[in-house]
Amino acid sequence: MAETRIRASGILTPTQGAPRLTVSLDALRLERDAATGGVTGSRRLTGPMDQGAGKETGLLLTEAAGRAATAVAGLQSAVAQVHEWRDADGLLVSRRAELLARVETPGGPVLLGTSGCGDPGSLVEALPWGELGALSEPSGSTAPPDDWRERPLVLRPSPAAVLVAGAAFSLTSRGGRATARRLAGRRVLPPLTLCELPSAPAESGWDDRGDPALRTALVDAGRICPPSPLTEGIPLGRAVWDHDTGTFGPPSLARLELTGPEAGTPPDAVELVWCVEGLQRYHGDGTVRLQCLARTADRPGAWFRLVLRGKPVHLLRQARGLAGPPTAVHSDSEVTTRSLVLAGAADMEGAGHAVVTVITP
Repeated sequence: MAETRIRASGILTPTQGAPRLTVSLDALRLERDAATGGVTGSRRLTGPMDQGAGKETGLLLTEAAGRAATAVAGLQSAVAQVHEWRDADGLLVSRRAELLARVETPGGPVLLGTSGCGDPGSLVEALPWGELGALSEPSGSTAPPDDWRERPLVLRPSPAAVLVAGAAFSLTSRGGRATARRLAGRRVLPPLTLCELPSAPAESGWDDRGDPALRTALVDAGRICPPSPLTEGIPLGRAVWDHDTGTFGPPSLARLELTGPEAGTPPDAVELVWCVEGLQRYHGDGTVRLQCLARTADRPGAWFRLVLRGKPVHLLRQARGLAGPPTAVHSDSEVTTRSLVLAGAADMEGAGHAVVTVITP
C-alpha cells in the first residue's frame, strides 16, 4: 500500500513595498505493510507535482495580510501550513490547514491562530479580526473597576488554550504520567473533559505504526484517566513516520479538546481576551503566567492588563463551566475550547490556587 503526503509551508512578512511571501513544498511517498498497516519506508518526491497545497498556503497568507490591514493592529508576520493526505492513485483523502498571525496592538503583540480540516479558505474568516480592531488606545491607561477582584474571570479561547495545553502537559509528561496513574479514577476537577486527539486523518483511523488512532481522554468529567500505554516512548496510536531518520516519533504538536457544562458569560465578568506575546508562559515549577489584555463585560471598550499565575490543574479546579462557541486555537498546540469561566481573583487567591495582579502604567 502507498500514500502521498504533501506539506506546504509559507511565511509572509510586511515590507515597505509589497509583502514578502515565501512558500515551500515537501512531498513524501510512503509505503505501508499490507498486513500490519505500518509504514515501512518513504521517499521524497521531486519534479512536477500538484501545486494546489502551495497555492492555498499563499492565498491564506495574502488574505490574512489584507484583513490585518483593515484592523487597528499592524501585522508583524504570518505563517501557514496546508497538509494533504492522498491515496495510491493521488486522490485527495484529507486536508488540514493551520494559520498563525502575529499582530501588534496598543497593548502589545498578540497571536491570532486557528486550524481546521477541509477548505483552508475558511480559516481567515475564522479569526476575530473585528474584535481585534475594537482594541482601543492604549490598554495600559485604563484602570479596572474597584471591585474587579470579586468579579468572575472569563478566559476567552486564546488564553484558555494556554491553560488547557499546560494542563495536558502536566498529565502527559514523564512525571505527569506517574501522577495520572496514581490519581486515576479520582475526581480532581469540576465536570470538565479534556481529550487528546490523533494527528492522523480521521478517514484513516490508524497511526503510522499501524495502531488505532483514537481520541484519548486525559480527564473524563473531572476524573483523571490512566495514561495510555507507550510503545518505544510514544503513546499508543500517536506514532508519526520521520522520513529523515527512518523511525517513528511523536506528533510535532498536541491536538486537544476541552468540553464541559454550560456556564454562560456573567454580565459583570472580567474577560481575559488576548495573551501578550514575547513573555515566558510555562515555568519549571509547573506554573503558567499569562499576561493578558482584559476588559469587563459591562465596559467592553475599556482595556487594561492583567496577570494570571498558577498551576494549570489548580486553576481548572476553579472552573464554573464554559461559555460561547467552541473555537480552534492554533499556536504551539492545537486546542479546541470554549471560553473558560473561573471564580473571581479573590476566591482563587483565597484557595491558594492563583495570583492575579493588574499591571499599572
